[in-house]
Amino acid sequence: MGGDLLSDCWRCGGRAMEPGGQTVLKATQPDPFQVFADTIAVGQTLPGQVTELIPFGVFVRVADGIEGLVHLRELAWTPVETPADVVQVGDEITVVVTGLDRERRRLSLSRRQSSSAGV
Repeated sequence: MGGDLLSDCWRCGGRAMEPGGQTVLKATQPDPFQVFADTIAVGQTLPGQVTELIPFGVFVRVADGIEGLVHLRELAWTPVETPADVVQVGDEITVVVTGLDRERRRLSLSRRQSSSAGV
């Protein structure tokens, strides 16, 4: 077989199939980030769950498969040294969408601009 994508899959009933028999749908399904981006706007308040603490902020899941970054300076009104000073993984928080970059697939969030940043 050749060295192209079709050498690793074949067409069956109009669907691309992998050799193991699984249907390849990624190319035909809409990108979840773009679908999410169509439904929100900068300034919108969203509920979310903290999924990861990193030195410069936290990642928050705001929809199934969609996470955004709350930068350290956007976690609380008073300065904090580490994200663990104000949140932990698993915490449910309210965030505000402060930026949306469709091309780079990045979602910027703020806890400080929501009412849940009383630290």
